[in-house]
Amino acid sequence: MRAPKLRARALAGAATLVAALAIAKASSAAKQAALPPAPARIEKLARLLELEDQRATGGDELARRLRDRDRGVRRRAALAAGRIAASELVPPLVELMNDQEVEVRRMAAFALGLAKSPLAVERLLASLGDADSQVRGRAAEALGGIGDARAALPLAKFVVDSLPKTIARVAVRGDDPGNAATPWGEQRLALVALARLKDVQAARLALLDGARPRFDWWAATWVAMRLESPELKPVLLAAAASDEALQRGLAARGLGALGDPQAIPVLLPLVGDPDETVAMQALRALGAIADPRGAFAAAAALDAPSDVVRREALRTLSLLPTERPLAERLVRQVGSRDPWIRAAALQALASHDRETAALVLSGMDPDRVFWVRSALATALGRTGDEISVGILHTMLRDEDPRVLPAVLDALRQARGRDALDTLRRHLEHEDLGVRVAAAEAITALSPASLSGPLVAAWRRGLGDGEGELEARVAAVGALAAQKDEAARTGLLNAARRDPARAVRARAAALLRESGGEAVDPGTQRVSRAPLDYRALMAPYDPRPGVPLYTPRAFIKTRHGTIEIHLDVVEAPLTSASFVALARRGFYDGLRFHRVEPGFVVQGGCPRGDGNGGPGYALRCEITRRGYGRGAVGMALSGKDTGGSQFFVTLQPQPHLDGGYTLFGQVTAGMDVVDRIRPGDVIERVTVWTGE
Repeated sequence: MRAPKLRARALAGAATLVAALAIAKASSAAKQAALPPAPARIEKLARLLELEDQRATGGDELARRLRDRDRGVRRRAALAAGRIAASELVPPLVELMNDQEVEVRRMAAFALGLAKSPLAVERLLASLGDADSQVRGRAAEALGGIGDARAALPLAKFVVDSLPKTIARVAVRGDDPGNAATPWGEQRLALVALARLKDVQAARLALLDGARPRFDWWAATWVAMRLESPELKPVLLAAAASDEALQRGLAARGLGALGDPQAIPVLLPLVGDPDETVAMQALRALGAIADPRGAFAAAAALDAPSDVVRREALRTLSLLPTERPLAERLVRQVGSRDPWIRAAALQALASHDRETAALVLSGMDPDRVFWVRSALATALGRTGDEISVGILHTMLRDEDPRVLPAVLDALRQARGRDALDTLRRHLEHEDLGVRVAAAEAITALSPASLSGPLVAAWRRGLGDGEGELEARVAAVGALAAQKDEAARTGLLNAARRDPARAVRARAAALLRESGGEAVDPGTQRVSRAPLDYRALMAPYDPRPGVPLYTPRAFIKTRHGTIEIHLDVVEAPLTSASFVALARRGFYDGLRFHRVEPGFVVQGGCPRGDGNGGPGYALRCEITRRGYGRGAVGMALSGKDTGGSQFFVTLQPQPHLDGGYTLFGQVTAGMDVVDRIRPGDVIERVTVWTGE
């Protein structure tokens, strides 16, 4: 009789349990229905871009996205975290180095380099042994960016251990810094990191086997050039005989930096090199060494067919003692129709023969090109005699304020602290570029008792346009050199109250370096026209049936057209700004105001002197691509101060990596870029965005 009762009770209990589970399930479903739906992938990505644009972490929002189940979200969150560089994001970034997805680890390593926290060093050193070559390379790059001395010897060993043991000297050709997947990418990134660490002994271990160079490679020559150490001279001497023009030019530059007269026999043949950049670097090196033997080669180069070589010959002659008969040739060059040549000739004549220069200047009208007059001011500042100083004071009345920055710097060079009163008065000038130059000249002189005028200069700069930050950045830099209580108070005010985060961050960093109060620069109010973050992040979340495309810009010049492919994946804000400016005709009619052979061509300044912009500032979008030949970057006056000015690199420039937004690549027309000269007009910029 008892068994059926027990069974009945068991059945009743099971029914109760089932009912309870049903109630719990219904309750859970009701709660789930009450919760907001999980954001779609594109919403997460758009929010990451918004936080990055504002330089905000969103509380713990960004840290949570670093742990998102979606690997694409984790990767993009890591990039945003590195660009924001908040200290609280370093631990989750370090943890991300353990991610199973290789692309996430690559980005985490890159981001840790941007964050520059020494807390990441040990984990990055361990990642030099990662199974993926790009993770190893990004870890090496990050160690160089952080700058911790502990990394130097492990990096050198990493390079040496990666080399084939059966080859005495490794020859590398075709290595492209713009391509992270090149076979020698990890070694190049490690070598560049050694250059950043400035550890000559570690670099020697990586570059030399005893006295024998380990590499026949531009990257190795670049490191030896950057470190400027006699211990690495064998690398430079071997590269001077390379069959690769890039190496020969870097070798000449490095030998010039050593200032060793014994290098003259190596440099003299390079003055006649068929590559104009190599010849230019050889002439520049002769000027740096300041040996009289260089004057004969420079004088002979005045007849070179290349205007790049002729200009550099004139600049070299301005630094070297020469015989008097050369003055007649210089006077003829002063009358050149080419302003690039006229500017260099005026400098050479003013340095070579001051009496003749004064006579020539007295009989000619001021040059019609403002930057030629600026070049003359620079030359007069080098000579520094009473006649030159008198001319400089006359030039302070130039009708074009763009000339005054060169005049102020020349007076600083010629008169030293005796020029302080003139510099102080120009802190109040109405022109932004003049105020920038005055503050920078005062910084170079490091005087005392100028905190009051510098604080006033910062306040004066608050009246500039929203994107015109240069005067305030220069003012806070000069304040940091004052080192008194008034200067510290001024820096504190700038760090707390300046409307631009870039200026607040600069002031806060200078305060921190001087042992002052720690200030959080906070987030950034976006001053440009609003952008659709969802649309900008579409390449990360492609839709079926919607083709992807690479936007292209076409810059028309008198020499031809330059085609640029824009990087909308990792530099979406900068690319969108460039497209918007181009479409409204902002660039049409502007000039290329800066041309540095072997380095960059730069344009996009509405003032034409490098101090103008579009009226707003962009946050830096540092990408993993390296600055190779033809890279298009955003010019800056400090972190997060980009606007409309862009530059194109003429040769690989690894020192720009990690510091400037690389938002495009020239894919056609580099021969046109090579022919650009100062003053050449951007006739028109058109863009194609797949529409």
